[in-house]
Amino acid sequence: MKERLRLPAEWERHAACWLAFPHLQEEWPEHLHDAQRCIAALSRAIAEAGNEPVQLLVKNDEIEERARSLIGESRNVRYVTADYGDCWMRDTAPLLGHTADGVLGGLCFQFNGWGGRFEIPFDDSIGGWLTDRLDAKRFECPVVLEGGALEPNGQGALLTTASCVLNDNRNPGLTREAFEEALSALVVVDRVFWLDRGLEHDHTDGHIDMIARFLAPDTVLCMTAAPGTPNAEVLDTIARDLRTSGFTVVGVPAPSAFAAPGGAPLPASYCNFYVANEAVIVPTYEAAEDQTALSELANAFPDREVIGLPARDLLWGGGAFHCVTQAQPTAP
Repeated sequence: MKERLRLPAEWERHAACWLAFPHLQEEWPEHLHDAQRCIAALSRAIAEAGNEPVQLLVKNDEIEERARSLIGESRNVRYVTADYGDCWMRDTAPLLGHTADGVLGGLCFQFNGWGGRFEIPFDDSIGGWLTDRLDAKRFECPVVLEGGALEPNGQGALLTTASCVLNDNRNPGLTREAFEEALSALVVVDRVFWLDRGLEHDHTDGHIDMIARFLAPDTVLCMTAAPGTPNAEVLDTIARDLRTSGFTVVGVPAPSAFAAPGGAPLPASYCNFYVANEAVIVPTYEAAEDQTALSELANAFPDREVIGLPARDLLWGGGAFHCVTQAQPTAP
């Protein structure tokens, strides 16, 4: 039988968390330093409260010095010089797991800059660099996709969205059946649960990690919104479809809408949390709903410290904490 990769649930133990420090002024007009401070705070929280080694990519000595000055002393943060594009490691790095024999591997998709929207040098090569550095076996998938489009429960179930995976800007003509066949040839998967679409104004075309996340093998967190507010219809449909599929659904109010200059809403989401070894790091938005989201996640992860960190500065780039982290699981 062909060797396949098991993608772990995020609450399983991690050997490290990989992040990348923002460095491109043109990608963060007027917000580069804010984004850097946000990544620094996240790195420190994962390393210290999360008790998880952080491998932070830095472009050069100058960027490393900037990162060190913001993070401060931490024995659990290692600075790794590399060529990389921006900070979205969830999408540009492989999804890491192990084979049945305990071999570290990476699920590697083809990458085209989120449907051709953002083509940044080295975003398409950092995955190969990371698997080489880790001496990980590459599981090459012919589908064009990003890691944030898949959410595994560690037991063979995956959540994803048709609006992203089947989008013509990535995979023209691809069917659900063909995607599932390509995926099941490489990873352990019993069933793929499809949601139709994600948040409006999400330039990823609806990554799953912005709308639905596993809290346990059969429990999923998603958001709710008042009728008439942005994404209310989409979020209602997501919760209904998850329940119909047999999942227990935990709902939290969507954060109050806020917009970029020019009026377009930004895709703020409490689903974009990161589960570290001993902490859950949750994006907050200075919104009235922040505390409810933190309380629900504290109930879901009673054995971990739940920490809310401001994420509005990262949202200018289109994502939050899950989008910028890539977990390296501990060997079984």
